[in-house]
Amino acid sequence: MRQHVYPRLRVLALALIAALVFAACRPVDTLDITPSPTPTPEPTATPSPTPQPADFVDPYEVNLDIIERLIELLPDPLPAGDEEWKRDFEVGADGVKSIRGVRNPAVGKEIYYYTQQGSKMSLNFAVFPDAEGAIAEFNRKQGLRSSLVNLEEDDAFPKPNFIGSGLYGSFGLFQIDNYFIEVFVEIFTTSTSPMAQLSTEALKFFERNRSAFEAEADAAAMDAGPVDVLDAVLENLPAQIVTDTQWKRDYTRFDDGVDTPRNIQNGRGFRVAYRDDMANNFQMTFAQFDSADDAMAHYEKMKGIREGIEDENSIEDFPVPHALGRGLYGSVALFAVDDFFLEVLMERAPGTSANPTEAIARQALAILEQTRSS
Repeated sequence: MRQHVYPRLRVLALALIAALVFAACRPVDTLDITPSPTPTPEPTATPSPTPQPADFVDPYEVNLDIIERLIELLPDPLPAGDEEWKRDFEVGADGVKSIRGVRNPAVGKEIYYYTQQGSKMSLNFAVFPDAEGAIAEFNRKQGLRSSLVNLEEDDAFPKPNFIGSGLYGSFGLFQIDNYFIEVFVEIFTTSTSPMAQLSTEALKFFERNRSAFEAEADAAAMDAGPVDVLDAVLENLPAQIVTDTQWKRDYTRFDDGVDTPRNIQNGRGFRVAYRDDMANNFQMTFAQFDSADDAMAHYEKMKGIREGIEDENSIEDFPVPHALGRGLYGSVALFAVDDFFLEVLMERAPGTSANPTEAIARQALAILEQTRSS
């Protein structure tokens, strides 16, 4: 009987030793099979844009005025060479297309011409805020056109310039101060390319009329006067506002993302909407009135309309008067600041964090004050 027991004990002992050796040799990192939770990154606050000064003149608008006036002054027909070139209004928008690669604040337009014999060409004009921008465009176009034709400098034209012809048409590139000019002859039916005559006429037109279209733009900028504060507030509103969640401008809520309040008297205003990814949303209303009394009257009227208004002037660092409230239709913050009225209406707030109405109101007030002081 004892002879059968000892072999069994030896087998059990060997099995136990093997298990201990296996456990000792097992890699440590295979013991932890539960993945660690990935921490959710905190949202990064998006800085508000720096408000434009009240007398700011948009350089894009100035450049656009220059180009539009230039196009108005273009001759139609344009005599050059053996053919008469007429404006082709069937191409683009009324015979004009924007030049690809020319971006705000520069403005570039391509204007199309044709002849009765079947020739086609276009004049390209681009105006930049400075000469460096025009030089960069000249060099960019040189690189593009060099892959199509052999470009060479022509002493008959002001420098810098490049002229070239090939299977893909004829090109004339010119840079004058902060302007870039290109003449592109796509098809010509004459025995020789009309590039020289067209370039000569294009440059003559530019020099003869430059003072006219630049003076027109200067006059338009002066007539525009200072930027309206309310318009500047709308321009300075950020694309997103960060509290405990990220709120993004909702351009689907109103036409072009902006609504006009109907109950404003002796003033004007606008309303914009923001939303987050969970369908929470709020509105901001800014209005400017003829006087501080009119703004106060509207403030009092809105206090009567909104529900749950609490004690006024309860937050020490908010301008006086102000009121915060909460009712069936959300939360609200109302302000009268001189001749301005501001409302933040939280229609649906996240249920997982503190009500963000006060935090949003602070950012709205900061935008208003920064814009007014600029």
